Amino acid sequence: MSFSTDCSALEASFRTTEALLRQLLAGLQARRAAWVSARPSLLAPSPELERITQDVAHEESRRDEVLQRLRAALPTPVGADSQALHVNVTRLCAALPAPAARSLRAAADAVQKLAKAVRTEVTLGQRLVRFAQRTGLGLEHGANRRPATPVYDRTARGVRVAGTAGAIVDGRI
Repeated sequence: MSFSTDCSALEASFRTTEALLRQLLAGLQARRAAWVSARPSLLAPSPELERITQDVAHEESRRDEVLQRLRAALPTPVGADSQALHVNVTRLCAALPAPAARSLRAAADAVQKLAKAVRTEVTLGQRLVRFAQRTGLGLEHGANRRPATPVYDRTARGVRVAGTAGAIVDGRI
């Protein structure tokens, strides 16, 4: 394959990854919004998000193959092999005609922006789950379980049954 064909394949991979990351981000944001309802059935692992995550990983492995071919096509420094060459979009764009370089750069920037947004959503989700575990909101799959922290009603009396009223107040000063 030629250098420009490999660069086009790399751009196509970026576009595919962009579409997958958009789906993943929308799914993660929907799950975070559903978290407010505190229904364990909505917080169970999502096979749809798992499938999208696997598709992103598969696309990344295909992109790595294209990058290996591009690395071999670029000129290497004297006395080094092609595997030691650092390849990034900036270096590839420098070797492409201007319109193809702009298109490749736009695709790479879009994927990078979406990847940051997905990382942010994952971090928020992890923090929400840890918060729920610490406060004993009963978000585990056993809804009838007694929470790990004491629970109080509106009048600050301890509640003996599993419930979420006042779960954030633990009675310590």
